[in-house]
Amino acid sequence: MSGYADGFEIPALTMNESLTAMAVKRPDEKALSYYGKDLSYTELQAKIDTCARALVASGVREGDVLALGLPNIPAAVIVFYAANRLGCICNMIHPLSPPRLVGKHLTETDSSFLFIADMAVNKLRPLLEELKGSPKIKDIIICGMADEAPAWKQPFFKLQLRKNKAEKDLLAGTTSWKTFLKKAESVRVTPARSKDHKSVCAYLHSGGTTSEPKTIMLSDYNFNAIAYQANQLLGYPLSAPVPSGKSMITVLPLFHGFGLCIGMHTCLINDIKVYLLPRFSAKAVADLFKHRQANYICGVPTLYEALSKAEAMQNTDLSCLEAAFCGGDSLTPELKDRFDKFLADHGSKSKLREGYGLTETVTVCSVMPDKYSDRNGIGLPLSNIRMKIINSESRETLPANEIGEICVSGPTTMLGYLNDETATSHAIVTHEDGLDWVETGDIGYQDEEAFFHFKGRLKRTLKVSGIPVFPKEIEELISGLPQVRYVAAIGIPHPYKMTVVKVFVVAHEGADPEELEQDIIRLCKSSLIAHAVPQEIEFRDSLPQTLVGKIDVKLLEAEEAARQTKVEKQSAVSGQ
Repeated sequence: MSGYADGFEIPALTMNESLTAMAVKRPDEKALSYYGKDLSYTELQAKIDTCARALVASGVREGDVLALGLPNIPAAVIVFYAANRLGCICNMIHPLSPPRLVGKHLTETDSSFLFIADMAVNKLRPLLEELKGSPKIKDIIICGMADEAPAWKQPFFKLQLRKNKAEKDLLAGTTSWKTFLKKAESVRVTPARSKDHKSVCAYLHSGGTTSEPKTIMLSDYNFNAIAYQANQLLGYPLSAPVPSGKSMITVLPLFHGFGLCIGMHTCLINDIKVYLLPRFSAKAVADLFKHRQANYICGVPTLYEALSKAEAMQNTDLSCLEAAFCGGDSLTPELKDRFDKFLADHGSKSKLREGYGLTETVTVCSVMPDKYSDRNGIGLPLSNIRMKIINSESRETLPANEIGEICVSGPTTMLGYLNDETATSHAIVTHEDGLDWVETGDIGYQDEEAFFHFKGRLKRTLKVSGIPVFPKEIEELISGLPQVRYVAAIGIPHPYKMTVVKVFVVAHEGADPEELEQDIIRLCKSSLIAHAVPQEIEFRDSLPQTLVGKIDVKLLEAEEAARQTKVEKQSAVSGQ
């Protein structure tokens, strides 16, 4: 079922055309802000036009793939919409990716241009040396963190760059952002795009935290299917006029569907000013609330955990905050309750609203409606989107409160995985109802009131003595202890049970590990089936995170596998 208003027509526009339409309606409204330097819609459109002409002058043609390895800086927004205007495909790459991974993303997508930030030059040194001699990459454009920043901020970026300064010979053969834009002078008019709004416009890369990473093909139509229902996401009627003067703190990275679609595109086509933050800083977020009265924020659970603990936020008035959304990873009931109290204590009437989505559907598929924001769970499907819970083997739709695989169908469904038809056919399956469903690999249930709940990854389901055990259930339980800050549960080998549970715990400062371990075991024994009770508990100062801020369960599993292998080798040697 779909919980939001169904039936609205998604405009047959490209992403750039959607932005242009808003620029025509609200030319003088502020669209972007970067450390206090604002750009109106008219100014942003002018910069996009200049960039588009510079791309044409550089030899870019419709259908070309442009790789954007950029943080949340104005250049990332400008290049994205300029490329979209020309009918190019944007290959969104994490700006801190290692050289090997960037090279892989460039090769598999057949990218011909690369945009990177000056801060990443040293890190990508081996790759840049290789690319400068490659006929496939026509140009490497270096975008300065200071390029579009206000005058007061530029010295800070330049000082940081000097600490990490690249030699001139490394930068030889690349093009600076300013030099690149000057090329626009030789082109007066950009060619019209012939590709329609349902063709590929972006490549996003799945995180690969629990499965093999893949390159996901998305269209303008996919993005707009979400972006044009921002009103009801924010609690307004879908048919209501777009309000003006609202703003979003965009700290979620633009290389990720959540940041790109919600933090950038949805905001810009709905006259919501985007405060770009290239890196998370609790002080920077606090300043945007204090001095700019920002209205909205989106983040992953670790962001809200950090904000609630940050000294900079303690005396911050949050009465301006109208909506806070959480996605990208599981939000525990304990963190939601704690952050909701934090919001109330700081003057905000909003509550943290959890959503659910995956890159195969751009980003969010469901979110808790505003009027139910006191509830736990991932809410109701967005307009035009259907969700259901199935038995993964029979594909039978399950009744309320039965745990199964989450499936999603609707206009946000990806075009497929790049160069992988087999994987695409496994992910998008036509069911008996004749609809194409994304079989997400996530498990959850729908309660008797139709609200959906996320329980974890299907591939994270453990079998302990043949009995299914859900790591997320264990993590949620343990995270409810006041001494626990972060927790992750994995399966480890066992001689006759095959697999048992191990948990990694980051405790709050001052907690006694021995007492906390006893509390964890006591709680788990009283609340879980015996098979789910952890057999090992390891305390750490921190847990590894993925590039988007999720706890990296895959890395923990790899570390544990390596440790087990080492132990087995030592045992073999000692036994000889």
